[in-house]
Order: sequence, then C-alpha cells, then structure tokens
Amino acid sequence: MRTDETLDAFQRHLRALWRAEMLIAQIKLSALLKKGGLMIFAGLIAVFGLATLNFAAYRALTPLWGEVWALVAVALGDFVIAGILIAIAARSSDTPEIPLAEELRDQAIAGLELDARLAVDEVTGLVRRPIQLAGSASAILASIVTAILRARRENRDD
Repeated sequence: MRTDETLDAFQRHLRALWRAEMLIAQIKLSALLKKGGLMIFAGLIAVFGLATLNFAAYRALTPLWGEVWALVAVALGDFVIAGILIAIAARSSDTPEIPLAEELRDQAIAGLELDARLAVDEVTGLVRRPIQLAGSASAILASIVTAILRARRENRDD
C-alpha cells in the first residue's frame, strides 16, 4: 500500500470514529431526554391527577380516622404511587441503536490501528520523500480541522 493510500485510509477511519462517537452521544442524550420526560410527566400526574383523589380520600377517611390520620394515609398513598411511576421510568432500557454505533466505533478503531501499523512499515519511505510527507500531513490536518469546524457549526445550528 502506498503512503498516500495509508494516510487516506487513516483519515477515513478517523472520520468514522468521530461520527460513531457523535452518534453514540446523540443516542444517549435522546434516551436521557425521553427518560426525563417520563419523570416530569409522572410528577405532573402526581400533582394534578392525584389532587382530586387526595381530596376525596381525605373526605372519606376523616369521619373514620379523624383529620390527622386521614391526611397521613393520603400522603402515604401519594408516595407509593409516585415511587411506582419513578421505578417504571427508571426501567426503560437503552435503545437498540447503541450497540450498532459502538460496533461502528470499534471498527473505526481497528482500522486506525491497522493503518498505524502500515504507516510504521512505510516510515523509511516517508523519510526519503519529505516533500510528499509535508503535503500529506497538511492535508490530514486540514481535513481534521474542517471536520471539527463542521461539527461545531452543526451543533450551533441545532
């Protein structure tokens, strides 16, 4: 394999690694937002939906247990229901896309390792052609900087 091809392959694998890491981060953030939304919804249900039930239970228990014990029973019931909703939200599993994204990341890392081994084999050839080395290195650096700037621009647009 020629030096240019090795450096191009290294660059491709580096881009694939960057994309895989960004994909994993986006999937995890999306799952976190969904789980947070469920928690907020559970809180809203606990506050608004149970307000009427609380009042009805209080009114029903007051003649039997008195005002204080009726309030304690209603409050304990609220805590039990809120705990059940939190447990349901916490059990939601990771999305199936994460293993695929992690596999892409692992493949990119394996490709980078292979390219690094090939580059070590060609070090002597690079030293004999310093002008070509400078041109290839500047192309890789420019690609990396361009990818970083694009990612930042996309993050600002979102």
